[in-house]
Order: sequence, then C-alpha cells, then structure tokens
Amino acid sequence: MSKVAVPEWIVASLIFGVAITGCEGNISASGSGDIVIDGSTTVFPVAQAMAEDFKAEHPEANPSVNKSGTGSGFQKFSRGEIDIATASRPIERKEDAELRIKGIAYIEIPIAYDGVSLVVNPQNSWVDHLSMAELKRAWSSASTVKLWSDIRTGFPQSPIVFHGPTDNHGTYEYFTEAVNGKKDDLRADCQKDQDYNPIIQAVAGDKNAMAYVGFNYYMENQDKVKIVPIDSGNGPITPSESTIADGKYAPLSRPLFLYVNKASYDTKPQVQAFVKFALSGKGDADVRESRYVVLPRELHDAVAKHVEQELAGTMFARVVPGTRLKDLYTRVQGK
Repeated sequence: MSKVAVPEWIVASLIFGVAITGCEGNISASGSGDIVIDGSTTVFPVAQAMAEDFKAEHPEANPSVNKSGTGSGFQKFSRGEIDIATASRPIERKEDAELRIKGIAYIEIPIAYDGVSLVVNPQNSWVDHLSMAELKRAWSSASTVKLWSDIRTGFPQSPIVFHGPTDNHGTYEYFTEAVNGKKDDLRADCQKDQDYNPIIQAVAGDKNAMAYVGFNYYMENQDKVKIVPIDSGNGPITPSESTIADGKYAPLSRPLFLYVNKASYDTKPQVQAFVKFALSGKGDADVRESRYVVLPRELHDAVAKHVEQELAGTMFARVVPGTRLKDLYTRVQGK
C-alpha cells in the first residue's frame, strides 16, 4: 500500500489539549469492578476471549461484552453507556464530532488486523480470483450484474445470490467504502444478516452465492466456504496472516479497535487493567485464538506507547481504507 500522509489537524488533535495525564500506580493489581464493552460483531470473539481470560486473572472484575454492531456501539459510547466500544472500522468524523460536543474524550487502540474476505460455495469452480473493478461492478448500488457471466466472460450464466452483514456493521461500512468508494453504496438486493453464521450457512448451501465476511469467520468455516483471492493491481492476493499483516492484501486489510472512554480509563482501575491486558502477550494470544492477525511487534510497541501517553482522539477521521497503521503511527510519533 502507498504511504499516506496524516492531515495536520489530526496530528494536532492528538498532541495538543487532549494528552491528559491519568492515574498512576500498578494498574494490574486493581482489577475489581464492572467493565461494559459493546460494539462490533467482528471484534466480539476477540473481546470476549480477552474478557474471559482477564476475569480468570481478576475474579473480582466483572467485564461484560455485547455485539450490537459497530455503529450501535458508538451510539452507546456517545451516550456514556459503555466503557469501551469495539469497532471493525475507524470512528467516523460525525461520531468523533458528537463525542467532542458531549465532552467525551477517548483513546483509540488498534488491537488486531483483519481482512474482509470474499467467500463462495466450495462447488464454485469458476472463480479463481476477482479484481477490485469486478467487485465494484458486482457490488455497487449501480450494478447491473445479475449472472456470474455478467462479471466475467466465461463464467456461467447462473444468477448470483449476494449476502453480507447489515448496515450497522463496521464490516459493511468498510467494504462498501473500500470497494465502491462510498460508505453505504451497495446493491439493493444483497441479503443482509446481523449475524455472520447465517451468512456462512447461506453460502455453504448455495452454489451460486457470494458473500463478504471477516477473516476469522472464513478461518472458522474453511470446510464450508471457499475464499476468493483479490487483485487490486498487483496480482491476486489471498488473505492470510502474512498478507494481512504486511498490507499486501489491499485495500481490504483493516485494523480492529477498542475505543476506551477516557473518563473510565482515568477513574476505573479495572478499565486500565483490562487495556493493559489487551495489549499484553496474553491479549495477543487471544487475538491468535480468535483467528485474527496480531499486530507486528514494532507497531504493537507504537500502539502501547500511544496508550501510555494517553493521547486522546483519532488518527483515522480522514484517511481512506487501506491506509497502513505503521504510516500513521510513524507520522504521529515522529519516527
């Protein structure tokens, strides 16, 4: 992926006025109390695993994790109902603006990588890869594609059945922007579901179906669906741990986030302890067990430094899908 400069206003918002000093001391020794987490269905398996393992170390803690969707999670976050919002796409400018109006500062924490994955039925023998142009032709709101042969000459004249998550999913928003250039731009006849498991089942049961899901939902169902390599201009790339981590699977590689309420972080030792756990080796183990991709060590250290400095705000409000985390953190931390 090409290196993307971070707009100066984003750097300023991170460095001036919102770098707030917090509680000091051994936060790992203070894990008691409630921690309310909600948001992304994609991030849910990771957050749930972290919560369970954190509670095993801190029986007095009470972390609760829900999966109402990224958009719904940010709405609850802006109402002050939750301590941590999980998200499978960066916070939007309008969401950030609403939080600023309400005086809610937050810490943005990438915890893993994911790759939005195109899947088809295992009996689909004709699709060996799809280009980004072919994806847009098939998935955009202006699409006239009805048959597989409408995508590429030589494909069968069979009707395609499209599946994907509902519009409150960060995966929906990320996919539509990355593929079609605009969030919420998607063909009207796509069959949407709040949960990914019915999407997987639908593709597994229909030779002509196609869907997009988070990478771990493919990894957990490799016996049921087939993944499609994507060509963004440098040849077909199959999403994998290595191609997602190094950015070769572009522009569908994406970070997964925790957005932590700054007031919760400052006043609830259990929230600080949970964040510390999430960024530890044990948190990385939960990422791996959830079949997502661990951040490379250099980037992991940059995120940890960012959290240690308690820099509030977002680096993503005006960057496009496919922007590398490494480029953003290098710019902000002056490396």
